[in-house]
Amino acid sequence: MHNTATNKGLIFSVFFFFLIINLISSGGHTDMWDGMVTFLLVESMATKQSAKLHPDIPTISNSEPGDSVRTMIHYEVQNHMIVIGKYADWIQQSMALEPIYSSRSLLLPAMSVPFYYAALAVSLPPILVIPLFVNSFIIALTSLVIFCFSLEIYNSRKIAFILSLIFTGCSFILPYNTSLFPQPLQMLLIISAAFFIIKSLHFRSSFICNYTKFKIDNNKKALYFASLGGLFLGLSVFAHPTSVIVIPGFVVYGIFSMRHNKKGLISFLLTLSIALFFMGLVNYLRFGSFTEFGYGSYFGTLSYNAGWTGLPGLLASPGKGLIFYFHPMILLPLALKYMYRENRWLFFLIVYIISIHWLYFGTLDDSESRFWTGAIAWGPRYFVPVLPFITLALGSLLARFKQSRLLLKASLLILCVAGFIVNLPGILVWSEYGTIYAWDKERLNRFPDSLDVIAWNPNYSPIILHAKVLMDDYVHKIYAEQYRNTQWHYITYGLAPCSYDLYIFCKFGIIPVIALLSVNALLGLQIINKSIVTKSLRALRSYTGFRT
Repeated sequence: MHNTATNKGLIFSVFFFFLIINLISSGGHTDMWDGMVTFLLVESMATKQSAKLHPDIPTISNSEPGDSVRTMIHYEVQNHMIVIGKYADWIQQSMALEPIYSSRSLLLPAMSVPFYYAALAVSLPPILVIPLFVNSFIIALTSLVIFCFSLEIYNSRKIAFILSLIFTGCSFILPYNTSLFPQPLQMLLIISAAFFIIKSLHFRSSFICNYTKFKIDNNKKALYFASLGGLFLGLSVFAHPTSVIVIPGFVVYGIFSMRHNKKGLISFLLTLSIALFFMGLVNYLRFGSFTEFGYGSYFGTLSYNAGWTGLPGLLASPGKGLIFYFHPMILLPLALKYMYRENRWLFFLIVYIISIHWLYFGTLDDSESRFWTGAIAWGPRYFVPVLPFITLALGSLLARFKQSRLLLKASLLILCVAGFIVNLPGILVWSEYGTIYAWDKERLNRFPDSLDVIAWNPNYSPIILHAKVLMDDYVHKIYAEQYRNTQWHYITYGLAPCSYDLYIFCKFGIIPVIALLSVNALLGLQIINKSIVTKSLRALRSYTGFRT
């Protein structure tokens, strides 16, 4: 039986292992629209103590009249007026800017406020600290949840660690740490909801991720975890409103899997209902309607216009296809076959979450590709929340490795290596630099439907474009001053002329990176087998003459 200290030690080791990976690979800046508007909300919350987006916060007040952040705030105010039905009055009032509720969800900005204050406390620019740390923490926490979830269903520390590595290093998630997109937070909350429901169903008193501060009996802990499942599922809607599409699957899963634990089911449904009620109340306070999330003239998240282009596009288009950005996905049908034999209800939940995301986003209005592609982002952005569930399913292959043929083992290894190689350019090249390269060198601007070209033309796939940027050493030739007063001035947020989009490497050199990787090597050994680290330290002490 693992003691509390061991449990806590392993949990922290796993978290810091993946946090270090995220920090090493982060560029310390945000994307120029969604992420920047989120940052402006953070600044409004921190400096105005208000959930409204204020037009007189420092970033906007200190910007030039033609700066794109002013365009953003103007568009946000315009969208708000459309949503609340006061657009005509606003036009008559000379389109004056005023504090308004943005369409952006409030949970990610609210979570980022402590990082804003921390940046001020150490005299660092918040626009650096928040993008560097916020999504890095969120993705690292998701890796930890995958580790604990995998331990629960596969009962193997090695399988759990390998699955977390596949998620972090072989999928398209890492480029999202250099952003303030809400999908990573949405992903964390949905996978956490599933994990806590599983915990409430088959609670193991000796389980290594079972650490809780309070000593309560197992029946009460089961109710506690069921309530957490409902809470996190409800909070996922606060992170992004499209989380509502997964709720029916969770409810069906809860009803059938908790049918012998009615108190747990009631706790889950009650907590979920309360969270959703508060979500509706927040909508009402912001926009005058319980069901209005504020998207208005933007892409209508909950309004639906049927199309079909995204169905094949999200799976197999060269620029946005899931199989091109997460190669192990190819083995998913076989993995699900094995999972069905072991855990039918978890199989149902995973299939539902993957399918509903594919059907919903794949059949959105295809008059503009930005509706289903996620616009300027690495890979299929709207598929980010399903990555942990695909990864969990792949664990069923690892669990059968002893009985599996060499072909299956080699296939999974090759696909994981390919996933790492393909996604590496997304880490090393900021998406904004990839975009300006496409316009500047590849003349993408000659196509009126540029996002459609990015999705379907292999020559303009971000995978190819970012590889070309690296081979041409294009970023090294970028000097911020030449773009200062142009339409591309926002690239001054980047790390150019440093050739790689790695903040720690660009600012402090290779030595800190090597030091952090060395720490990670020790953490990795400790996670897999603590005795290896103990023996290594003993050997080191013996060699250097130290005594314990």
